[in-house]
Amino acid sequence: MFIACLVAIAWFDLSVHSLFYDKHILSSTVLTIALSTALAGLFSGAAQSLIYEALAEIMYPLPESLSASILVQWINVVTLIFLFVAPNQAKLVNFLVLVVMVVSVVLVILTRFTYRRRDEDERKRIEKEQNQTINHNSLNQPINDIINEQQHYGTFD
Repeated sequence: MFIACLVAIAWFDLSVHSLFYDKHILSSTVLTIALSTALAGLFSGAAQSLIYEALAEIMYPLPESLSASILVQWINVVTLIFLFVAPNQAKLVNFLVLVVMVVSVVLVILTRFTYRRRDEDERKRIEKEQNQTINHNSLNQPINDIINEQQHYGTFD
């Protein structure tokens, strides 16, 4: 999702005037700019839930609400920095958004995921099944003893 968002943002940046060039490189119409912006928003929004889940997985022993609030705070801080760095510099903001997306893609690619929540749930499930098996066997043991006793004493050989 991030790579598709990066492609859409790059398409947008190449369709408008940039910090490095005065003339747009790709053909620029209202349709292409609207389509690139819509695709960037679509893929960015689609990636958000995956990022929240990945962050909750990485920070597992801590509550999910803490990891989500940390992510939201970082998003707010970065947005405020963008607003203060370039309040009237649209070309600079377009370039910074592209740079942030490139850095985000690199960070996601380099992140190692360990599924500690899933492993813990699996461990608890196996432990519960073993406890149920032990309890089931311990409940049946007296009945088995009685049946075995009757088999030994019920006949004369």
